[in-house]
Amino acid sequence: MKFRLELRDKSFNIKEILDDEFIELGWSYSAIGGCGEFGFMLPRRRFGERALTGESNVRIYYRNPSTEAYELWYQGLINNKAPTVTGNSENIPVSGHGYVTQLDRIYLNNVSFASTEASVIITALLDDYILENTDITYDPSDIEVTSFSFDNIKFNDTVQSAIEKIAETVGALEWGVDRNRKFFFKARSETTGFRFVGGKNITSFRDNQDFDKIVNQYYVQGAQVGGTYFTFGPYNDTSSQTKYNLRTQILQNSSVSTEAVASQLAQARLDKFGEVSRRASGDLVGFNALLESTTPISLLAEIGRKWKYGQKKYGEILYQGIVSRQVSRVNYRLSNNGTLSMSVELGILNPKTAEIISQLEYDLDQQRSASL
Repeated sequence: MKFRLELRDKSFNIKEILDDEFIELGWSYSAIGGCGEFGFMLPRRRFGERALTGESNVRIYYRNPSTEAYELWYQGLINNKAPTVTGNSENIPVSGHGYVTQLDRIYLNNVSFASTEASVIITALLDDYILENTDITYDPSDIEVTSFSFDNIKFNDTVQSAIEKIAETVGALEWGVDRNRKFFFKARSETTGFRFVGGKNITSFRDNQDFDKIVNQYYVQGAQVGGTYFTFGPYNDTSSQTKYNLRTQILQNSSVSTEAVASQLAQARLDKFGEVSRRASGDLVGFNALLESTTPISLLAEIGRKWKYGQKKYGEILYQGIVSRQVSRVNYRLSNNGTLSMSVELGILNPKTAEIISQLEYDLDQQRSASL
C-alpha cells in the first residue's frame, strides 16, 4: 500500500492499522489552522467500530518509493462516527479534524498583556495554557518574531479566538497545528516553490475575479466635536477609477481626528480594494508530495499552455515572470484504487501597505479607549 491509515488511542498507542480496509479517504490542510478535516469509511457491520471513539488519534502515512519508509502526512482526532445500514450494506463513516480544534476548548479569563510583542504573547499562551491542556507541542523556532507590539490587549475568550485576533492584527501570517501536532506562527512565504503546467499537472483551473468589492474613492468620517463630525477626503485611486468607474465608500472611525491619520487609513484601503479580487482553485494530478511539507507554504504558480514560460498577460500588464499565488487550502483525496488527487484554493499576494490596516485600526482603538 502506498498509504497507511493508523488508529491510535488518546495516549497514542496503536489500536489498529487499517491499510486494506478504509475507503473514500480524504483530508485537508489550510494555511490558517494547519491540519484540517479528514474523513474515511470502513465497510464494517454496526457495532464493529468500538475502537473508534472520540479523541482517538488518526494518522495518515505515505510510503516513500525511494526509501520504502512510511512518512507522516496527516494527524487528527476523531469527532464523529455514523454507523449506517442501507439495505444489505453496512458502513461506518468516520470524520474528524486536526488538533487545532483543541485550542477552542481553553478559556482565557481576563488574561492581559501590556507593551508586548505578538510572538511573546503567543509563546506565553503556549507555555501557560496550551501545553498543559492539549496534545499540542511547539518548537521555539516555529514562533517567529514580528514587527508589531500590543500596547494593551485583554482576552476573555478561547485561546483560538485570542490567536486569531493577534494574527489578524499583525497580518501576513500563517499559523496552526501541523501533522506533528506542533503549533507554528510564521510570516507568509514570498518564494515561489511550486510551478504547475495547465493540462499536464493541472487538469482544471478556475480563476475567480470578483469586481464587486472594488473601492477606488474613500471619505473618512472621524471624531465628533460639538455635534459635528470631522470628515476627510476624498482619497482617490485614479487608475482604478479609469478602469472601473467611480466606486465610493465612507469609512467611519471615531478615533480619527487628523488628516494625516485619515489619509493613512484610506490609502491602505485603496491599496487593498482598488483592484479586482482574484481567487483561484485547481485540481492537481501526478504530484505525490505534500504542498505543506514545510511551513509557511511556498507560493504556487500556474503556467498556462498558451503562454511561454516567463510571459503571461494579466489585465493590461505583461508580467516578466509567472504569476504566483498563495496557497490557502489543499484538499487531498485517495481513490479506492490508490490514486491520490489534490485540489488547491489560491489567493494573490496583498500589497504590503494593506497589512497596516488592522494594525492602524488597533492603534485607533487604543486611542479611543484611552480617551474614555
